[in-house]
Amino acid sequence: MALVDCGDGVRLERGVVCRMSDGVQLVSDHFYPPGEGPSPTLLMRRPYGRDIASTVVYAHPAWFARHGYHVVIQDVRGRGDSEGEFYPFRHERRDGAETIAWLRQCPQCNGRIGMYGFSYQGLTQLLAAVEQPEGLVCIAPGMTACDLYHGWFYRNGALRLSSTLAWGIQLLRPDARRRGLTEAIAALEAAWNNVRVQANFVPYREHPVLVLEGLPEYVRDWVTNDRPGQYWEQLDISRDLDRIGIPALHVSGWFDTYLNGSVDGFLALRKSAATEFARKNQYLIVGPWVHIPWGDIIGGQNFGAEALLDTDTILLRWFNHWLKGSGEFADEPTVRHFVLGENRWCAAGKWQEESTVDLYLHSKG
Repeated sequence: MALVDCGDGVRLERGVVCRMSDGVQLVSDHFYPPGEGPSPTLLMRRPYGRDIASTVVYAHPAWFARHGYHVVIQDVRGRGDSEGEFYPFRHERRDGAETIAWLRQCPQCNGRIGMYGFSYQGLTQLLAAVEQPEGLVCIAPGMTACDLYHGWFYRNGALRLSSTLAWGIQLLRPDARRRGLTEAIAALEAAWNNVRVQANFVPYREHPVLVLEGLPEYVRDWVTNDRPGQYWEQLDISRDLDRIGIPALHVSGWFDTYLNGSVDGFLALRKSAATEFARKNQYLIVGPWVHIPWGDIIGGQNFGAEALLDTDTILLRWFNHWLKGSGEFADEPTVRHFVLGENRWCAAGKWQEESTVDLYLHSKG
């Protein structure tokens, strides 16, 4: 296949096929840096179509390629052009590890691989890292969770209804299209176009679009499994933290739905990662951001130019440090967080322990 010229010496190869051990073929786009390889590789695995490549919050893959990286954006199983059935999180351990093993055989890859991405793409990194694939050197999971029950779907035992239902409808739409379910396609599109009112349907497990014939069951499974346990543990890494032995740069936002998931994951890996090296090299950035976009305005509040942290350059320095041996991340603080109200960034050697304040009710208004 002819390579696409992306400018500045970067070339794009579309639709590269990787065959999993069960015969399912996953498809990726590869951005090659200027000059002759091999080069270190950056991998993002996503369920929303590889063309987008999370450019809503990250620089375009060609930008990373211009800085000397072989960048791979892959459709996960059952999404985009990849074969197989999609069930969120279920296949990402093995598929991620096998993709990394395959990449190490590609002539453009020098055998050193990092992963990046946020939200679902963040957990694909953690799930792959649990499998300890040779060649995976570091990851940069943003706005995600190690523990799906507590950090993603439920908060203090209560379902995060709005985000869960909206995201579920978003994911089911391509499932309906792939399966040619005409009735479901129309119903899901109508629900998506008026997503704010979908939480009005009760009971949630019997929402009209969730019970349509032919659709997968995963959204109903999320609602039904309303207690922590085996269902969630088989999808996440909450019981396997001690199998992750590589550095990770965690990114989150004070106003992100998965703030607790990201912070708790950082703290858990600082405590329980496989080696002292891995425990020491967990880093956290928390900005004044929602899930999308990472900007300076939240609601009616403008946090100023300081809020516009150049996360792409930080990410590049992170990968340069671990994949190219540049040493340029050596002096970075373990924690970098934005102080609301003061609207400035602070650095810390560790995450501040939680404190409590007692408040007393009285009858004087």
